[in-house]
Amino acid sequence: MIDPITLFATAKAAIAGAQQLIKMGKDVNGIVGDMMKFFDAKDQIAKIAAEPKSTFGKSDTSVAFQTVMHLKELNDAENQLKDMLIWSGNAPVWHALVLERNNMVAKRKSEEIALNKAKDKRKKEINEVIIIALIALLAALVITLAAWGTLTIVEGK
Repeated sequence: MIDPITLFATAKAAIAGAQQLIKMGKDVNGIVGDMMKFFDAKDQIAKIAAEPKSTFGKSDTSVAFQTVMHLKELNDAENQLKDMLIWSGNAPVWHALVLERNNMVAKRKSEEIALNKAKDKRKKEINEVIIIALIALLAALVITLAAWGTLTIVEGK
């Protein structure tokens, strides 16, 4: 996994490249590569920020501040990119991008919810099987002890 500093530098370079190409009047197709690099790096930084991490040698506040500042700077850069696309007459491209991203996030979340429900259902089924097996084992033990006790009493007379 790439470290957050490298990802941040990659995202900043990609957004700077895209912004420069827009300023030069390039078509949106010319900035696709830079936009993809930017969004990939931004998403990876957001995922890293969400992970629990070891902060040995750094305070939690310091690490949180760095993460928040990186994400804020990248969000600001995304807003600048949005504004540049809209001002350059490519508002439909931006709106289509946001719509597609929202659809993908919603789909992924619904798939995660369905997966979690399936896991919970499977866990419940396994617990039920274990409980039934333990009850059957206990019943067999009680029957065995009752039979043994009965045979001991009958043989003793």
